[in-house]
Amino acid sequence: MMIPLGRLVDLVTAKATDQSFKIGLEAIEPGTGRMTADPLTDYDGDGIGFEPGDVLFGKLRPYLAKAWLADRRGAAVGEFHVYRPCADRVDPGYLRWALLGRSFLDPVESSVVGAKMPRAEWTFVRSIELHAPHIAEQRAVAGYLDRETARIDSLIEEQERLIEMLRERRAAAVSEAASEIETRGPRLKHIIRSVRQGWSPQCYAWPADGVETWAVLKAGAANGGTFRPMQNKELPETESPRPEIVVRRGDLIVSRANTRELVGSAAVVDGEFPRLMLCDKLYAFSLDETRALPRYVAAVLGSRRWRDMIEMEATGASHSMLNVSQSDIVNLPMPLPRISDQRRILARLDEQTAKIDTTTAETERFIELSKERRSALITAAVTGQIDVREVV
Repeated sequence: MMIPLGRLVDLVTAKATDQSFKIGLEAIEPGTGRMTADPLTDYDGDGIGFEPGDVLFGKLRPYLAKAWLADRRGAAVGEFHVYRPCADRVDPGYLRWALLGRSFLDPVESSVVGAKMPRAEWTFVRSIELHAPHIAEQRAVAGYLDRETARIDSLIEEQERLIEMLRERRAAAVSEAASEIETRGPRLKHIIRSVRQGWSPQCYAWPADGVETWAVLKAGAANGGTFRPMQNKELPETESPRPEIVVRRGDLIVSRANTRELVGSAAVVDGEFPRLMLCDKLYAFSLDETRALPRYVAAVLGSRRWRDMIEMEATGASHSMLNVSQSDIVNLPMPLPRISDQRRILARLDEQTAKIDTTTAETERFIELSKERRSALITAAVTGQIDVREVV
């Protein structure tokens, strides 16, 4: 049975009377329905009150798929819808999963209002129909998804730990290869021919190829010292592309904003991507290649001694997002041995990191496929495509 959301829940709008527990959007993990961060406690404004069993849905940038089943009383601060399930029509646990299914998120995303800060409007969201079988079946579906997604999440967490270990091994290899390089010498700015920085329009949540379709790189496109062209978002047809900020083969890409471990990550564009643009969190440096090979510069910036310098300059109020200025980057020391010596250093590095990079790429692909499977499983279960009686 298909029933509009507005007949399954009441939208709560009353201010919270109990402000002892507050939660903001940043505390909800995208796509999983879990609270992963400490709740927001320093917010001055009043939040919307919620009770155990209510479901919070992030109305700002709904493509992030943030929904949480409340397990306590509190105040939802910021950009939340608070839904109170009608007890005789929808199970709270089932509702949480239904809000994370593509059958709900796709129409929500197509309806958002606002280019820079897109929001879902209740006047539209309430009309979206959800598959709502009998309560007993809803509970069975919710229990099934609780178990199956927990298994997938456990696998993903194991693979993420493996990637962290591989990154540490790669960083150690880079540092070893750069161990003979002194931290004295000219500044990076002395070998830079030009600097470009991108923009961050409101894009689709999915990536594009950057060759036939326009796309904007994400801040993580240089993570781990490897250029990741698929770390991007497709540019909507309503936005005019900016060819002047397209990445070019040989560009040194450096992130200016990220976590402490990743801010200042550097990688070299190693292909042709005529429709792949920089975001505003990335710098693109064109280097004087008669004096410095771009891959050599990226390797030096990724070594432990240079990472320490970058992290020391990083600033920001949030531990999850720090910034490093263009001035800080270009004023880093950049010793310049002969080009033949730079090639020798890179050859040794390639020998040590080839297997690590292959394993990392395979692991990242496994995680990507696991997340896709998770999303597809949720959608199939909440639309009645899986008979949970046969799999429980």
